[in-house]
Order: sequence, then structure tokens, then C-alpha cells
Amino acid sequence: MAIAFVIIAAIIVLVVLWFIVTYNKFVSQNNRVKQTESSISVMLKQRNDLIPNLVAAVQNYMGHENATLVKIAELRTQMQRSSNEREQMQLGAELSKSLADIKVAVESYPELKANQHFTRLINGIEEMEYQLQAARRTFNAAAVDFNNSVQMFPSNMVASMKNYQPYELITIPEVEKANVDVKALFKN
Repeated sequence: MAIAFVIIAAIIVLVVLWFIVTYNKFVSQNNRVKQTESSISVMLKQRNDLIPNLVAAVQNYMGHENATLVKIAELRTQMQRSSNEREQMQLGAELSKSLADIKVAVESYPELKANQHFTRLINGIEEMEYQLQAARRTFNAAAVDFNNSVQMFPSNMVASMKNYQPYELITIPEVEKANVDVKALFKN
């Protein structure tokens, strides 16, 4: 009888310890995903702070009628108004595409390409784009770890008790997956 009681008590202790370890793992993974998501938001904010200067420098050469400049300004404004980090990340991806478009458009303006202020701004934004790419990869890696824990047995039992849901991964918009028409770039 005493041995059965000890065995049952040991099993209960092991289950409780497993639950505690699994729960703490979820908390840690969830916090990691939120931290990387926040990092992306901070980088998007930094990039948005550079954009007015870039737009002003480019407008001096290209004029106000340029649709790309208008789109960049609109996306930046939408990002500033949004408090939803997911929406900010989606708008950030669109903004990245527009910034790439402006670099292509600048090829027609040799005076602008030679302007040191413009060069510093575009280099700063390019560096920010590389950092955003790295942060997005980090977010996706953290989200995959968390999602695996949410979906795999036996940790999925703890996840369902705590109502944890998988995170959506950051994906590349279809527009950015399309092949670049290099011939069109050289027709200017």
C-alpha cells in the first residue's frame, strides 16, 4: 500500500513538474515572439523618421507629381496612425517595395544620385531594410518555435488549457516574389 502511494505521488509530482516546465516554456516563447514583433515596430518607426527627409530630397529633383513619392508618404502616414503591430508590418512591407521603386526611378536623375544628402539617406534606409529583413526572420523563427509547442503533443494540452494560439508568420507579398524585369530597368 505504501509503495503504491509513493508511486502515485511520484507520478503526480512528475506531471506537475512537467506542466510547470511546459507552461514556463510557453511564457518564454510567447515573450520572445512579442519582443521580436516589437523590434520590428521600432525599426519601422526609425525608417519612417528617415522617409520625410528622403522624400524632400527627391522632390527637389523629381517634382511633386511623382506617384511613388505620394504612395510612400501615404503609407508612412497610415503606419503612424496604426497601433496594430500586424498592420504596421504589412504596411512596412508595402513601404519597402515603394522604396525599392524610388531607387529605380532615381536612375533617371544623375544629379540626384550624386547628391551626398540623398546618398546618405538612401544608404540609411537600405541599412534599415536589411535590419528589418533580419528582424522578420527572427520573428518567424520565434513564431515557429512557439507554434510548434502549441501544436505538438503533449505540450498542446497545456496550450489549449491556456488558450494559446499559433502566430501568423510574416510572408512576402506576391508582388515582391515576381521576377524583376531587368530589360525594363535599362529602357530609361
